[in-house]
Parts: sequence; structure tokens; C-alpha cells
Amino acid sequence: MNKFDRVISTLILLQTKKILKASNISERFGISLRTVYRDISTLKNAGIPIIGDPGIGYSIMDGYRLPPIMFNEGEALALLTAEKFIGKITDKATQAAYSEAMTKIKAILRSTDKQSLAVLEDSISFSNYTLWENKSYLQDLFKSIASKIILRIDYQKADGSTSNRLIESIGCYHQYNNWYLVAYCQKRKAYRTFKMNRILNLQVLDQHFENEHISLQNYIDQQTQAWREQQEFQTVEVAFNRSLLQHAESRKYYFGFLEQIEEEDVVRMKFLNSSMGIMARWLLQFGNQATVLAPAELQSKIKQIATELYEHYQ
Repeated sequence: MNKFDRVISTLILLQTKKILKASNISERFGISLRTVYRDISTLKNAGIPIIGDPGIGYSIMDGYRLPPIMFNEGEALALLTAEKFIGKITDKATQAAYSEAMTKIKAILRSTDKQSLAVLEDSISFSNYTLWENKSYLQDLFKSIASKIILRIDYQKADGSTSNRLIESIGCYHQYNNWYLVAYCQKRKAYRTFKMNRILNLQVLDQHFENEHISLQNYIDQQTQAWREQQEFQTVEVAFNRSLLQHAESRKYYFGFLEQIEEEDVVRMKFLNSSMGIMARWLLQFGNQATVLAPAELQSKIKQIATELYEHYQ
């Protein structure tokens, strides 16, 4: 990126945050802190009202805004792709809000870019995603996180029973085609993860919380680490015939893939997995085109499941 583009990008970045540290700018553009200070000086000399110091951070004086920035074709296409994706994984309220935003963005595009978007509008699809149950909770959840508002929810647990909770939202994440809410539960006095399609009712209260909570990423990292410590991982080695190799490769990362060794007639793969039952059920689909080399426990598990299937259909 040349200096002019970098300086303009820095100015746009400054408008997205209340305070922006020099280290953040350095990391974003892959430049030294000295270069950051020179770029900030260039903006100040151009009359941009930037306030702050190198050790504290920078911000633009309240009230100053750049005129609307034109999107280039690549940026516009990225936004169109995001619109298609959002239409599959969010609720109707969020889809409508994003669609309105895209309408405003399309209005300021050049005619050539509008034509490109029109061509691609019906040519991008995320058909492999199952539509998320459209409960209009996401917008309320996002607002509660941003404004630290307490929520009251009626939640259905895995056993079918329901409970009423007062929660302080921390963040949301999407995984395995489901949305999850991480929040501090005032009833349990602990952090909890709530599956959103089990929230039967949600009410935004006229109350704010002042507690400073753990960040969403730190919570996810802690939960992942705790889960790993509870697992007993084993090294699994399987030889796949080349005729079905593409099918094995398409799913291998779901099962803890470690390495792949090419041989004349087969490809040996190594995995690190804690559930021999899950591995066995995956490998059964390959029949005699996949051979478990280790461990013996996995070989026994496959034999057990195959015997049960045989007896089931007798």
C-alpha cells in the first residue's frame, strides 16, 4: 500500500473508534510506529483535527466527519457476499437492517459497479446452510451488549424444563449453524452459554449493569482449554485407498487431522481425537476402502458397531 492510500485509510480508521492507539495502526498496516507518527503528522498538517499523544492514542475531534467515501468494486462485492451470508444465519430484523444499509451503499456506487452487483445479485448463494429459526432476538441482544442492558429470558434446558433468568450479556457467536449467547447469569452467579433457539421469550429491561465482565474471546478460550483438559486424546492412524481419498480429505479437519503420508496405493492419515465412537462411525462409511492401523480400541469399536448393524437388519 502506498503512502497516500495508507494515510487515507488511517483517517477512515480513526473515524471508526473513539481512541485508536498507534500500535493498532502499526499492526493493521504492517508499518513501524515511527511511520505511524509520520502519517499522523501528515494528517494534522493537512488540517485534520486529530487530538492525542503517542503514548495514549489518537482520536478525531467531535463533529468532524469526512464526506461519504466511495466504495470500490471489490469492497462492494464483499458487502454483497456478506448480505447473502447474513440472510442465512441471522434473524429477520437483522436481515432487514442489513438490506436497508446495502440499499444506501448501492445508491452511491458508480454505474459500472452497480452493473457488476446486479449481475452477481442472483449468482451468489449459500445453499448449504439451514435457515436459522427466525426469532427476532439478535438485534435486541446486540443492543444489550453495546449498552450493557439487563435481559430477562425464559430458557428451555436440554431436558425440556424451563427457567427464568436475569442475564448480563457479554457476546454472541455463531457455530455449527447455531447462534449462542454468552452472559453472566444473576441467578447462578456465573457465566453461562445459552443456545439461542432455546430462548422462548426475551425481554429488554430498563436496567443497566455496571460490572466489568470477561471478554467474549477470553471466555471461549477458557472453555476450549477446560474442554481439552477433560479429554483423553489418542493418536489415530488410517490408510485410505486413493479411490475414496477426496471424500476423506473433505472432512478430515473435523476429526483432528495431523498429517498425511503419500504411499503407492494408499494415503496414510494421522489424527488426534478423543472419541473413538465418533471416529468409528465416520470411518464405517468407507467400508473396506479405509483400514485402521491404530489404535486397537478403534478397530474393536468399528467391529462392534458393524456387528450391531448386521444383527439389526437380520
